[in-house]
Order: sequence, then C-alpha cells, then structure tokens
Amino acid sequence: MTRNTDLRLTELDAARLERTLIDQLKRSPPEEQGTAELEALLDEAAIVPSVAIDPQVVTMNSTVVLEEVPSAHRMTVTLVYPNDSDPGLSRISVLSPVGRALIGARIGEVVNVAIPGNPARELRLTELQYQPEAAGHFDL
Repeated sequence: MTRNTDLRLTELDAARLERTLIDQLKRSPPEEQGTAELEALLDEAAIVPSVAIDPQVVTMNSTVVLEEVPSAHRMTVTLVYPNDSDPGLSRISVLSPVGRALIGARIGEVVNVAIPGNPARELRLTELQYQPEAAGHFDL
C-alpha cells in the first residue's frame, strides 16, 4: 500500500492502536493478522492532538464513502477496532487490508488495497460522513 500524503494520527488513536497491536500479538502470530503492517504505519505516522487533526483525515470510528476505481461502485464503511468489526454492518477492522489503507487517509485520496487471494483494488475516498474529532467527540 502506498500513500499520497503524510500519515497523521490522533494521540488517542495512536495509543489505542498500540494497545490493539499488543492484544492481537498475544492471541495469534503476527503474519495472520496484519499487525506488522499496522505497526509500520504507526512508526511512520505523525501524532497530533485530537483537536488539531484535519477534518478531512480518516480517524478511528470515522464513516467514509469509498468509490472503487474504475467501476465507480460506492460503499460506505466505518473504520473500527477489531473487537467492533462487523462486515455485515460495514464496520471494517483497522487490521484488515481496507482498514489499514483508510487510517490516516484524506478525502480525495486514492488508496491501493491488496486483499489476499484477490486482485489489488483502488479505492477513492469521496466523502467523510462522520469523523469523531470534527463532531467534537474526542473520546471515541
């Protein structure tokens, strides 16, 4: 996965994602869960206070509209922690390939997603329907 912009995470998201990594590593080997990729993202991210995050950046618990390139098929998903994941309700884990591509991405950005056993996909972030920080919800 490549990014077009610098990765920014809120202090709260970064701290919770670190705890999530530790919990996941206790449960199963890292190669089975996407934890190594998420750890690399955390290492490269600029950590900013929640009140300073750009309202166009996808943070945890954000709801975003994605458009598949070139088909223009649209889907709405919410980025969540692994324990809250429910693909049937479009609640996508941050440890999934799509979730890792979304965290810290910006509206208008196209992210490349490699899903094991499937061809790579390009997804354009077309709309951020809800970002907790922009809504003043700094503790979600």
